[in-house]
Amino acid sequence: MTVLVGIDFALDGKQSGHLAIPHSSHLSAYGKIVVPVVYIRNGDGPRALVSAGVHGDEFEGQIAARKLCIDLSPDQMRGSLLVVPMANAPAALSSSRISPIDQLNLNRSFPGNPLGSPTAVIANAIENELLANCDYAFDIHSGGSSLFYTDIGITTATGSVTEDEKRLNLLKSLGLDAGMLLPAVGSMGFESSADGAMLRKNVIGVSAEFGGGGHLSSNVTRRCEESIRGFLAHTGLMPEPAEAPGKPCRFYDVSDPGAQVYSDCSGIFMADVAIGELCGQGDPIGRIFDFYDVMAPPKVIRNKIPGRVLAIRSLPRVEVGDCLAQVGKLVRV
Repeated sequence: MTVLVGIDFALDGKQSGHLAIPHSSHLSAYGKIVVPVVYIRNGDGPRALVSAGVHGDEFEGQIAARKLCIDLSPDQMRGSLLVVPMANAPAALSSSRISPIDQLNLNRSFPGNPLGSPTAVIANAIENELLANCDYAFDIHSGGSSLFYTDIGITTATGSVTEDEKRLNLLKSLGLDAGMLLPAVGSMGFESSADGAMLRKNVIGVSAEFGGGGHLSSNVTRRCEESIRGFLAHTGLMPEPAEAPGKPCRFYDVSDPGAQVYSDCSGIFMADVAIGELCGQGDPIGRIFDFYDVMAPPKVIRNKIPGRVLAIRSLPRVEVGDCLAQVGKLVRV
């Protein structure tokens, strides 16, 4: 079932359409969920997708993608570009990581199901109607409501030296000083993520994290826009910028179980480290103060592996099992 409306892949110019996701509710018996899609084409050439809003509480990419839709004209590029600023529209409209309709996380819902719940239909449409018509993809994220991230690019290790090199070079084009190369097997939720969908469709793809904490910063959004320009230049859709990114990209491994630091009690978390800091094994990540035993000293949460703090929890209240930090081990420059 085709759910892409108002887009003709054969036409040059700028088109505005949408994914039409059927959704029958009490207030709208024959309603639909609208996921905006912009398509910009100037002849044959590379085909790419820029997506954001897979999680609705991640705002940086949503703004950067909207500005791309506004500012980019067909005569500035060669080939075709699909832009999806708020992939999980119900989540974006509620500023939530997950959809308020079916309580599903879009980035754990691929390849989806055309006959499933709304999130499953969106995932299926992105994979089989959008990514299927692309050679490259860039999926933009942030730490959302609960985490604050250092700017970091992410791509997938396929096991093929040639294919991995293509992905690493694409990641480097984002101009970020940190990157992660995740294994295609064994990574948390990979198969059901947008990155997994890219791999299944033979799309050379990357994702990235920018900021978060439920905030929207013009500085972080500007860095996100710069990474989009680097991505478009590397894929050949746009000319190389006058000043190409010159920062070396350091790659970090987060596959060790100790890379994610979790809370083992409830309370109020106060971080003792900041993103980007180096942290040794056993060093304090932060402290958790008990809600009710106000005279008890805080519990010190210690780091499990030596490395760089890539993300830190932004919400002070924590429960058992909440992720407090992500620490990456440097593996290559």
